[in-house]
Amino acid sequence: MTKKFYLQPDKDAGWGLIYRLNNLWQKVDIPAEQGDYDSWNNILDRIYCNLLYRQNMEVTKDEVSGKILEVKLNEDAVNIFNFLTKNLFRNKSEFLKASKLPPTPINKNNILIWRSRWYHSVMMKDIWLRKYMQELGLYLKEVEKSPGTALFGGG
Repeated sequence: MTKKFYLQPDKDAGWGLIYRLNNLWQKVDIPAEQGDYDSWNNILDRIYCNLLYRQNMEVTKDEVSGKILEVKLNEDAVNIFNFLTKNLFRNKSEFLKASKLPPTPINKNNILIWRSRWYHSVMMKDIWLRKYMQELGLYLKEVEKSPGTALFGGG
């Protein structure tokens, strides 16, 4: 007879989450600074997935067969994330369309406008994720006296 044993982690699951999120946030700035919006967005998506690990999933099944018809997350954060992502892809799509047109002065301007809108939509997603982490209590704690406030005479 085979003896079964289960490993019991000696650390709280929160530590693993903190390490994963920290590693992902360390990777964000490089593609953002290099203008690699797709890589920047992909890292933000990984952060988002890590933030939703405790959320319940709503599963819709066919009443007769029991076959799964749909699986979704149902909360405000999901709706905000979906809105930001749709906006981002719309701006990226418009940028790519403008980039394929002949290089006229008007089109060059449109390319710059759509690239800027694409950038700002990824940036907005980045900012929202940081704020969402703060709501969840997973971002850095703000204190009155810190090395950061010393810079402005408050340390």
